[in-house]
Amino acid sequence: MTGSAHLFAELVALGREEHGLVVDGRYDDLPALHERRSRLMAALPASAPPEALADVREAARLSGLVTEALREARDATGAELARLGQARAGARGYAAGTGLPAGPHAHAAFDRAG
Repeated sequence: MTGSAHLFAELVALGREEHGLVVDGRYDDLPALHERRSRLMAALPASAPPEALADVREAARLSGLVTEALREARDATGAELARLGQARAGARGYAAGTGLPAGPHAHAAFDRAG
C-alpha cells in the first residue's frame, strides 16, 4: 500500500470495530472509538488515491450498517420503554383499588403493605 492508502484501510478497521461495538451493545466504548476516528479523519488526504477506493466503499458500507444497527437499538429501547410505561400504568391502576397513595413512590407503599 502506498502513500496514504493505509489510512483508508485503518478507516475500514475502525468501521468494523464500531459495528461490533454497536451490535454487542457496548455503547460506552463508542466515544473513544469516535475520538480515534476523528484523528484519523484529520490525517486523510482531500481525495482518496485510486488504490484506496475499495476501502472507501467498504467504510461507507460499514457506516450504513452501524447506522442501521443503532436505529434498531433505538427502536428496541423505545419499545421497551413503552412496555414499561404500560406496566407502570397498570400497576397504578391496581394500586388505586388498594387505597394506597398513587404517585411515583406508590410501589414502595405497596411493597410495605405486602
